[in-house]
Amino acid sequence: MRQITIGIPSYNEEKNITNLLHALERQRLHSQIRQVIVSDDSSDRTPELVEQFASHSSLPILLLHRDERRGASAAWNEIFHRASGDTLVLYDADIIPHPSCTERLASRIRGRVGICASNPLPFDAAGIPGRASKFISDWLGSVRLERVSQYTVMGRALSIKISAARRIRIPEETIAIDLYLQYKVMELGLEVEYEREAVVYFRPPGNMPDLASQVARAANGHRQLRPQASKSKIALPLRTAAAKALRGAFKDPLGAASTVLGFAVIPYYKSRLAEAGVSSKWHTASSSKALDYQKLRSNF
Repeated sequence: MRQITIGIPSYNEEKNITNLLHALERQRLHSQIRQVIVSDDSSDRTPELVEQFASHSSLPILLLHRDERRGASAAWNEIFHRASGDTLVLYDADIIPHPSCTERLASRIRGRVGICASNPLPFDAAGIPGRASKFISDWLGSVRLERVSQYTVMGRALSIKISAARRIRIPEETIAIDLYLQYKVMELGLEVEYEREAVVYFRPPGNMPDLASQVARAANGHRQLRPQASKSKIALPLRTAAAKALRGAFKDPLGAASTVLGFAVIPYYKSRLAEAGVSSKWHTASSSKALDYQKLRSNF
């Protein structure tokens, strides 16, 4: 029987962490979850809420709390070191996985498959930032179906073979840690997969500063990993990227227009965020927190 560790890096997630833990209790592979590791750097009530939840939950929750912010790379490295079993499923703290998500992600880690990406979907997208985020999310979903590329393991949840994770240490200042993990898994001679049905829901940004921060972080993260990208030879062809964007614009013209408008003003907002995507300890979004779990559950 498969033995699964779930890892959650968290930083000031008091509005989200309890909802995520509730969602994990409702996962189909609940009986195969060996442990849930929360690697936490929070200065808010997050660790207190995790401890309260663990006191009455059937989940085997292990809280690893630090009093200073180390960044997501340090949290993932800590989780890699403490994980047990054969499969590790990593979830961002501000998402809600579909009840089948853990099962679908874990089942793909077999044979030579070392890592599997999820399908993040925005929930309640509204306004220019939200519609732009949805358009980008749809575009990413379409290109992930084409072939393995630098956009395959870009998301808010993934699974990885624990034996591979233990051989990887993510440098502290890495911004695109999911992409870095993809490159390292490929260097180990393992395969990368994408599971479209492994859905996790997230709340898209509701204001321009948060959208600007996310876009800047993604761009700088890819720029930082250009040496690895040149070695991997998995760059998405520009023709394919453009064709998918045009097809998306026909399906969602309002989303396309919102994306164009949003990107046009990003330089202004980026200049107001001194740390926006510049380092691994990025601007913490406020508008994308507190996903409405009860409303979302009605969609399952």
